[in-house]
Amino acid sequence: PLESSMSTRALSMLLRGAASASRSVAGRAGFPAMQSPSQRFAQACIAVPHARSFASKVPISAVKELRERTGSPMMDCKNALEASGGNVDAAIDWLRKKGMASAAKKESRKSADGLIAVLVDESAKRGSIIELNAETDFVAKNDVFKKLAVDICALNLAQQQPKALDAFKAEKLASGPKSDGEVSVEDAVKELVATFGENCQLRSVNSVQVESGLVVSYLHTPQGDNVCKLGVLVGLESKADTQALAAFGSKLAMHVAAAAPKYLTAAEIPAEAEEAEKVIFREQAASSGKAPEIVEKMIGGRLKKWHDEVCLLDQDFLIQGQDDKKRKVKDVLKQAEKDLGAPVALTGFARVKLGDRSS
Repeated sequence: PLESSMSTRALSMLLRGAASASRSVAGRAGFPAMQSPSQRFAQACIAVPHARSFASKVPISAVKELRERTGSPMMDCKNALEASGGNVDAAIDWLRKKGMASAAKKESRKSADGLIAVLVDESAKRGSIIELNAETDFVAKNDVFKKLAVDICALNLAQQQPKALDAFKAEKLASGPKSDGEVSVEDAVKELVATFGENCQLRSVNSVQVESGLVVSYLHTPQGDNVCKLGVLVGLESKADTQALAAFGSKLAMHVAAAAPKYLTAAEIPAEAEEAEKVIFREQAASSGKAPEIVEKMIGGRLKKWHDEVCLLDQDFLIQGQDDKKRKVKDVLKQAEKDLGAPVALTGFARVKLGDRSS
């Protein structure tokens, strides 16, 4: 009756859509493919609601988040989430194990606006770097927002001992966006929310200090005095000439900005982080069909390559001329000792990129 009540053209269009739906959904829905127009029409009536039910198992918001974090195609994200029970972090590992390298390269990226504030004290023995987030660059460019970012950074610089983020939020500022008197960091950020109507958050506070030597800063894409989109602090322990040490430190800081190391040395890598990489490398190597002893060698090689990517001292130094030979950062430090006539130790660094979860 339904078919007879429809025009020939409308029925033809519906059947063509039904055929497409039937072919794409039939296998997953558990229905055999059908050939006649009436059978295809009946198939669509059953399969289309089933397709909606199938798709609803993975929230579209989770697919969107995974795509934003990995840059992987939508269907790959959907399949990864289905295989991982809807857990986004587990889905990222699933993508990596399947050899979808874009997940590994981009998973730390997340859209966010705001500012990085960077300060070094007058003695150049201590530096502070913080990230203050907003929803739009309209707010981030406002002088009130910039002032609070720098004020928070200055307060962190004045701390005798570094504090964890939650503890630091209880520290007092001399004033806030809406307060003329003393106000906690946490309440000052809330005043930003009341001022602009956007969700503003203090995301991170970090510091670097040395006993004898210098803390050198680098601000990439400056947005005003002491604020930027990507900031770096590098700590160098040395009794070398201050001016020459500062020039060398600036090159190191620019390298850190470009190379994005996560650790100073391999010894700093948490055991659980290294084990997680081994699991991924083992599954990737096992899929090659090689003998177990060859697989273990492959894992060792890939682990070393990973160390060279994430450990600052093991990275290839990027700030050099075209004719310079490729050198590791640790080799550049040895050469600097000869050039400066004094021992030089790279004791710490901090790199904060706006919205980067790996910072």
